[in-house]
Amino acid sequence: MTASEMKKYAAIAKKRRWMRRMILFALVLCAAFVLTERNFKPLVFSLAEARSASMASQVLYGALAEAMEEGVTYDDLMSVHMDDRGQVALLSANTMAMNRLADRAGQAALRRLGDMSSERVSVPLGAALGLTLLAGSGPEVPVSIVPIGSVATEFATEFEACGINQTRHKVYLQLTASIRIVIPTGAKTTNVSANMLVAESIIVGSVPEGFVGYDLSEAEMNLVQ
Repeated sequence: MTASEMKKYAAIAKKRRWMRRMILFALVLCAAFVLTERNFKPLVFSLAEARSASMASQVLYGALAEAMEEGVTYDDLMSVHMDDRGQVALLSANTMAMNRLADRAGQAALRRLGDMSSERVSVPLGAALGLTLLAGSGPEVPVSIVPIGSVATEFATEFEACGINQTRHKVYLQLTASIRIVIPTGAKTTNVSANMLVAESIIVGSVPEGFVGYDLSEAEMNLVQ
């Protein structure tokens, strides 16, 4: 074998060794990436979900407060019927007024959720480690919050004894929204709810013998498309 052939063979062998090292490095890098992604993805998702749910909850409470700005009284939502003795015999719900209130709250919630989705939210990767010293360090993982579908509205009532022959009747409005949390490695859907007291009254006398509730179908509950 001549000197030139030996040099050529040595160059080829060196190139092959370099290629093997590069391939091994790439495999190790891919394995490290897969292992890191598998370990940190649930933690990042958990942290992103907590932050997103907190933001969405504030948005829904803001929507409820906005819907109440026009002013809502107990008499707007409920009618009290007396018997011949002047005692409270029946409570009936004003479904038209409730529908209008629910529609205002739902529309406000969808608008505010849409505005929230344009805001930039990020999670420090160091926070996923669970170490206090690294909680605010590391690259920022971008998180997108996307509202999904309609906002469901639901009324609930509660009777509470507050004295002799006195009962407090409370009317609550609850908003429930589905949001999709998107990070670079995946997405997850979660539901967020907010509940607010919208009206209450003290009923003096005997407890009502009957109550006509606010019971809508699922299609009517989802007032906002």
